[in-house]
Amino acid sequence: MHQEEVKFGAHHVHFEPPDTLVATFNGLISLEEVMCALQLYRGHYERRGQYFCIVDVGRSQLDTAGRRYLSEHGRSEWFHAAIYVGANMVQRTFGKAIALALLFTGKTTFETVFVPTVEEAHAWIARHRDVFPQRKAS
Repeated sequence: MHQEEVKFGAHHVHFEPPDTLVATFNGLISLEEVMCALQLYRGHYERRGQYFCIVDVGRSQLDTAGRRYLSEHGRSEWFHAAIYVGANMVQRTFGKAIALALLFTGKTTFETVFVPTVEEAHAWIARHRDVFPQRKAS
């Protein structure tokens, strides 16, 4: 287990220094679990500032209420980028729609990336880390 790992339902989130949060979802993601994930995402931003978020969704499904809540309550300023792992076509479409919705929260750029493996997500971050300014939350 990682030093900062939170489990909720069949899902878990952990921090990988210096700036990466990894969320792994398995099975159906309930509205309550989406709310929990967003609370974790927001709290991490408030403690550490912007970060990369690897979201492993390859073995999960998100229902309509969860998608709506995520669109309405997620904030692009929390993240440097969201890197989705294992997303199928429906999840990719949803990820792109969420990214578009997050742009309306005021941030002018928000990276949404799709890769097949967690290893490739880490490699993407390593290649792009220097592009993103390191700043703490205010």
